[in-house]
Amino acid sequence: MYQHLFCCTALCFFIFQQGSAQNLVVNGGFERQPAREAGIWQTPPTPCQFAGSSNILNTSALGWKTFDVQTPDLLVWDSVVGCPTFPKTHKGNRMIGLIMYHPFQDGKFTFDYHELIQGRLAKPLEPGKTYRVSFWTRTNDSLGVQHLREVFGRVTNVRSVKCGNFGFYFSNGKINPKENFMLSQLDFSLRPQVNFTQIVETGDAWRQYSMLFKADRPYQYFLFGNFFSDAVTPLNMDIDERQKIDETNTATVDFWKKTKRIAYYCFDDFVVEAYKGEVETLEKTLLEKKTYTFESALLFDTGQSDLKAGSEPELLRLAAFLKTNPAIRLEIGGHTDDIGDDTSNFLLSERRARAVSVFLERNGIPPAQLRATGYGESHPVAANDTENGRQQNRRVECRQSEQ
Repeated sequence: MYQHLFCCTALCFFIFQQGSAQNLVVNGGFERQPAREAGIWQTPPTPCQFAGSSNILNTSALGWKTFDVQTPDLLVWDSVVGCPTFPKTHKGNRMIGLIMYHPFQDGKFTFDYHELIQGRLAKPLEPGKTYRVSFWTRTNDSLGVQHLREVFGRVTNVRSVKCGNFGFYFSNGKINPKENFMLSQLDFSLRPQVNFTQIVETGDAWRQYSMLFKADRPYQYFLFGNFFSDAVTPLNMDIDERQKIDETNTATVDFWKKTKRIAYYCFDDFVVEAYKGEVETLEKTLLEKKTYTFESALLFDTGQSDLKAGSEPELLRLAAFLKTNPAIRLEIGGHTDDIGDDTSNFLLSERRARAVSVFLERNGIPPAQLRATGYGESHPVAANDTENGRQQNRRVECRQSEQ
């Protein structure tokens, strides 16, 4: 069995800030190769090809390991001619490709097939200290289809999907590569200390996801992947269609006739670094100061009013706070900088405030407890003549209301 021995509770929420602290992840971008070891068969990766063997990652990426029964792809970009069917790496010439969703109904196994990788830290985490954990990821609709067709040859009915449940499990011990981890999960159900449940869709572009994690033990390793059953993993597929495919595939004996769904993601540049900022507690701030501010960059892409991936954990914390404090009435105010005309800024701020309110309502908060208001550029908290000032003005303020 995997030598983890314990789980813990983590302080976890997603942020999109850059830091200058030292990255503790050994070879976070997969660029470095380990030194040759006597008696160890090393299988170097071939540019522009999927792995097909766990030995490629285990012997060709310093600090990284996987299980023998899994085949995460150490993808190498050809720096001279490129790779016509592969997306470009985020940095350097290497990235990792992982299957994050492939349900047992679609495959040959009695369990869902996910790929997990273990990274190593340069030094143990300090108990009680907060760390910023981040990675870059990219979706590509054709890559998962290409992957399964290369594995199974004549498979034709493949559906590329997007999923959630991107988790980190921190531990003191190394994995046992010979363990059949997916079967082990059925027995002890290892759960990550930090997990992003929302569906990840990057639109065939690289996007960074980041979170804060408060260590409770001197961890020196982490396992990354989807630790949850595909039955409960969020998916960008209508629930009725999803259930219909599950039922049809379960009743289909011929493997080649089954619809095969796969969520395949590229990953690059993993970072674990000491967080030097002060972790502000949403609950405490709302109770004591009666206001809490979200930077717009945390919730929305530039000029957009649709909540973006990464906003869910913080907004769920806000929903939990309101559920435990049902007497509190909250005004959700949208604010912008002064770039653009007044009318456009007002409408954008109004839509953003409403998007937050709708999210809270969908997560069990009565509409009577909320009021969404757009203020546009009329209530700045800093001068708009610098980028730093404009960034402060682009915000969503949650304020206790008398109404």
